[in-house]
Amino acid sequence: MRPEVDLILKASAPGADCPPKGGDPAALDWALFLDTAFRHRVAAVVGVAMSQAGWFEQESRCEYVLDALLAAYAANERRNRVLVAEAVRLAGLLRGKGIDVAVRKGAYLTPAVYKDAGLRPMNDIDLFVTRAAAEEVAEALQDEGYQAGRLDSRAEVQPFSRRQSLFWNVHVNNLPPYHRPYGDRCLPAITVDVCFDLFLPASGCDLPAESLLAAASLVEVEGGSVPVLRAEHFLIDVAAHLYKESTTLRYIERGKHQRLLQYVDIAAVVRAHEGLDWDLLVATAERAGAAKHVYFALANAERLYPSTAPASVLADLAHAGDVDERFLIEYGAIDRAQALSWSATDIVERLFSDEKPGAASRSPI
Repeated sequence: MRPEVDLILKASAPGADCPPKGGDPAALDWALFLDTAFRHRVAAVVGVAMSQAGWFEQESRCEYVLDALLAAYAANERRNRVLVAEAVRLAGLLRGKGIDVAVRKGAYLTPAVYKDAGLRPMNDIDLFVTRAAAEEVAEALQDEGYQAGRLDSRAEVQPFSRRQSLFWNVHVNNLPPYHRPYGDRCLPAITVDVCFDLFLPASGCDLPAESLLAAASLVEVEGGSVPVLRAEHFLIDVAAHLYKESTTLRYIERGKHQRLLQYVDIAAVVRAHEGLDWDLLVATAERAGAAKHVYFALANAERLYPSTAPASVLADLAHAGDVDERFLIEYGAIDRAQALSWSATDIVERLFSDEKPGAASRSPI
């Protein structure tokens, strides 16, 4: 493992102390370090940890590294305060209309798990509703000035083509993204993703949104409260999302299979919920047909951040998911009749390598 990668892993580990400065910092390849930290979306959390560990001397030749890392922290903080506040507002608006809703991913992780608006980047607001409520949610967003489509390079909303709209309707487990101009350099537009199924249609998994939302509860955050899935369900959601982006060709083409932040999220969620009911998590994942998805995420998180998942839990998930020894290096099973395999067998090597997928599958979105 390159020393730059090793340092990023240790500095991003939730709850662990960043290793103290050793040797000559100028000997590290800081260009590689910064590129890797930013690509994996952990620049801010790594920068704060290294700053607290005294890695950078004032007016040293490496001080610019800290400036870059803490610039990510400042941008996250500016952006996230707006997004979390809007998540609180939208969740309250929908609940006021009698719609069951829960926030996913960053809108809960940032204020309640990381407990610092600058540590974890957020790009959008993720909401979870039932499929039956999706159309009403879309109408409510439109009433609030949101428009469906994609953002161009000028942060202007471009409507989807007919082909793209059809793809969303058939192959995706959420509505098309909705955008509203905001006009901040750090946040030119606010984007809302509305999900009604934790799994892709072709995944073969099923976990009714109604049952998940029935077990949701309100969590107090700065500026109000947000409804959140119970911890075990939230972890399954994060794991399923990670598995989707790590093994589906259209996400791999965008490099989303190489995001260390997703594993930091998993380790952080586990650490934040000491009373996690592992038996419930395994039973729910097995009932949903998603045991192998959760195993993929937790097994790799355990390799990256030891003590994330008990060995007995991983064994139970592997048994329930009927996974074999090659499962962790396979991808494309949803896209192809036969899965492909990465040449790198270790998640650390695979995350930080330049290996490209063995087959491409261009999608219309």
